Parts: sequence; structure tokens; C-alpha cells
Amino acid sequence: MATKLFISPQQIQQTTIMGGNVDVDSFQFCIDSVQITVIEPLLGTLLYDKIVTEYTNDTLSGLYATLFTEFVQPITKYESTAQYINIAQYKLDNGGIFKHAPDNAEVVSKEEVQSIASVYHNNAQVYVQRFNKWICKNTITEYKTYQDEV
Repeated sequence: MATKLFISPQQIQQTTIMGGNVDVDSFQFCIDSVQITVIEPLLGTLLYDKIVTEYTNDTLSGLYATLFTEFVQPITKYESTAQYINIAQYKLDNGGIFKHAPDNAEVVSKEEVQSIASVYHNNAQVYVQRFNKWICKNTITEYKTYQDEV
């Protein structure tokens, strides 16, 4: 992963349903995926690149810092959690795809998994809606309402 993660796996484990004993390697890719598939299209490439650069260099300030902490991080956290919940019980190995079923535990139905994931997806959508209202009131030159590349 070339881009610095917008939220640490530990922050997700501490503030969501994700347990602290979940192997970070099993869900860290979800964070990276959300940054590219959700955050970049939301912000547009120009603003996304600026946020990545300033976050990587630890120079976020002003409206950019507000945007990052109040919208980008919560959206990333909740969407990453939702994404992982949908796939957590499956593992891909050399022998194929397996569904994990621990001893002394009941594997929940697909509908229950989707219901739990939708809670986190809906949480992310609340922050997306708040972002849309916020960006209308705040001028950030890199943000464009229409961009060809995203």
C-alpha cells in the first residue's frame, strides 16, 4: 500500500464492532480500498491528492484538517468496517475459498451479516451527507463538483 492509511486499524478496533483480536492483516486492505473507491470519488482527484500529500507530510491545517478529521476519517472507518463485515467469514487459501466456522460459536446468516454491515455503511452515509452540506458552505479550491477523471 503506497498511500498512508487515513485511519489506523487500531482506531477501527477501538471504535467499532471489530474486536481487538481480529488480525490487522485480514482487514487493513479494506481501509486502502475505501480510500480509493469511496473517498477519492467523493473528494475528486485534486482534493484527494492534496489531502494524501498533506496527511503524509503531517501538514494538514485549516479547512483541510477539518475536512479530514470530521468527514474523511469517519467515512473511511465506517465503510471499511462495513466492507470487512461482508467478507470476514471467508478466507482464500491455496486450496480455495473457505468459510470460517469456529468451535462453540454459531455462524450468523448472510442476512444478519448484511444487516450489521448496513449499519456501518449507513453511518458512513451520514458523514457523506454532512460533507455535502459542509462543502457547500466552505470554499476549497481543489474541490470540483464535476471532474472527468473520477
